[in-house]
Amino acid sequence: MAPAPDPPALPRLVIRDCVIAGEPPRPGATVVVEGRRIARVVGAGEAVPPHPGDWEVDADGRLLVPGGVDAHTHLSLAPLLRLAGLPERFPGSVRQLRLGFRHPAEARLDPAALEALATAGALAALRAGVTCAFSLDRGAPGLEAESLAAAGRAVGRVGLRGLLAYGASDLGGSGFGPAGVRASSDFGRAHREHPRVRGMAGLDGLFATTNETLEALAGPAAELGLHASVSEDAADLERAWALEGKRPVELLEAKGLLGARTVLAHGSTIGSDEANLIRRADAVLVTTPRAGAWWGGDPPPYEILAAHETPMALGTDGVFADLAGTAVSATVGMRRRRSGPLPPAEMLGHVLWPTAAVVAGQFFGERLGAVEEGALADLVLLEWRPSGVPPEGTDGDVALLWSGAPAAWAIVDGEVRLREGQPLGVDPAEVAARASEAAKRVLAD
Repeated sequence: MAPAPDPPALPRLVIRDCVIAGEPPRPGATVVVEGRRIARVVGAGEAVPPHPGDWEVDADGRLLVPGGVDAHTHLSLAPLLRLAGLPERFPGSVRQLRLGFRHPAEARLDPAALEALATAGALAALRAGVTCAFSLDRGAPGLEAESLAAAGRAVGRVGLRGLLAYGASDLGGSGFGPAGVRASSDFGRAHREHPRVRGMAGLDGLFATTNETLEALAGPAAELGLHASVSEDAADLERAWALEGKRPVELLEAKGLLGARTVLAHGSTIGSDEANLIRRADAVLVTTPRAGAWWGGDPPPYEILAAHETPMALGTDGVFADLAGTAVSATVGMRRRRSGPLPPAEMLGHVLWPTAAVVAGQFFGERLGAVEEGALADLVLLEWRPSGVPPEGTDGDVALLWSGAPAAWAIVDGEVRLREGQPLGVDPAEVAARASEAAKRVLAD
């Protein structure tokens, strides 16, 4: 049954003279947004009479795309990395980053600091054309629930659509993991019907996780879905093998943590059997090639994943906000392979880019990731005007062309959150100042 139409509580938006990529592309199009949804998409030359109270948006030939969906990020950690001088100044490995920087910093990350930093991270994502983020955050031990609530306030203030989870881990002491699980469970249940913010169970890797935490996750994961960081390096493989003689994804499957709403990030050590388990569970593996390459991590084996038709999506890991730039990194990495068969040429456009929007739509029970009538109005008008022939192909293919182009307008759930590059409802200077002050407190010796 089709969902009931939403009451047009917001002004009708009429976006005129935009370019919509596709097969074929549609230059000179007009898109009408009523309430939370796209009401009409009409071609050049078709009249859309103005209504009293309309919010008219002159696209002036710029490219209109569905809002990007970042399937794995850390909204609070991203600004902290930048304000600490990372990643440029950090010479170590993924493991050294985790133990030498992340864990000590997160242990001092009180809810007020987390909120300030996550607000800055959400704003950076919005300006880069991301309208929905799967964010895995952590804060000071003992304040798990308060930390997740702070992340919720941050995305709400910016207007980003968020799927939030607390990254459960027993790093620092047993008992911390179950506390993180409870925080995610309570947050998720309290936000079941929220139009823009939902909660998931979260797992911050297996490297320091106990069986008690994994068992505690089973119920919330089945109820709310699971966002887990897995196999960012070999540490998870070592831990999973020590716990039960299994590889990481095999261990998750044995604990009942694989399902249709399981989002697994990284997967650098995944083998054929694990790829098949992910596909059979209808779970999703998120690759973060740009961040992984920066830290010296290995990408997942794309050729194995493609051979098993494993569902895959793209994430930024919080290091770089530009999701389209991550698409370029994934494509370059696949094209530069020197051994093994190349993944299919259409992997980016038909698998990596659109999958995150499909998964997000499952959580919200709505159509996302499309410029079509009836879909939720999560849209971005890019500061990019195609020259010559308009872009043809899927949104994933077009992402290669608009990488680095900032968002001029961002509409989330039918509401304008960015207008000609300026955010509505937040002061960018204040957001930056609060984030800087929070970072100073967290990073103080």
